Amino acid sequence: MNVSTRFDSRLEKLEVEVGQRVHVGQVLARLDTRSLRQDLAAAEASLQGSRAEEQAARLALSEARAKKARYFTPRSLELGVYSQEELDKVRYEESTANARLRAARAQTLQRSAEATELRQNLDDATLVAPFDGVVAAKLTSPGARLAAGQPVLKLLGTGGWKVRFAVPEDAARRLQPGGSVEVKAVQRDLALDGTVESVAPEVDSAARLVFATATFNQPPPPEISTGMVVHVRPGPAQQLGGRGTGGSAPTGATP
Repeated sequence: MNVSTRFDSRLEKLEVEVGQRVHVGQVLARLDTRSLRQDLAAAEASLQGSRAEEQAARLALSEARAKKARYFTPRSLELGVYSQEELDKVRYEESTANARLRAARAQTLQRSAEATELRQNLDDATLVAPFDGVVAAKLTSPGARLAAGQPVLKLLGTGGWKVRFAVPEDAARRLQPGGSVEVKAVQRDLALDGTVESVAPEVDSAARLVFATATFNQPPPPEISTGMVVHVRPGPAQQLGGRGTGGSAPTGATP
């Protein structure tokens, strides 16, 4: 999978190299956070201002309601102590104070959300491995400007590496998922046990071959790398006429 940025930024540093094995949570890259920190400081200052305005609006509404309660007592209404104009003004003051408080609350919520997003971006500026794996490729370099969602590194999981290989059409009929295979890395003179995961239901019309995939029974050692050519040979349980099959390189699959 690709490890990508969540927001527009600039790549400050890569902490890993291609082929390096990494563990879940390990730091892979760091983004430039200077502008983020400035934006967060400004957002937090604005949030404090919004909270102060909300508090002032709440007090103003409390005062307006208290005034209305004094003007609208049954006794004062019965005696006509206040004119209709005065009563209308008191109602208007309460309505205005209520609207001011609603606006202040909305502004506080908005600025709080903005500050929360910036804090999250600050946390996400450190890219970490989502699972144990191997760095397959660097997709950019330090100093590059990155758009939100742009990949920085390609990471392959070590817990689910696979090898894709092909067998002749007649031999494929005897190849079954769950069967054992031997995967030999010729360049490293290593042989690993594997299990057939899937066999394509159709035949490649050009090569007259059937493609299949197998998984390793144990995590491959460091000597095995993505892109390496291997040979796949059936295990004792499903011999294909004693004939080995050439396979492609193991390909990492995320857990």
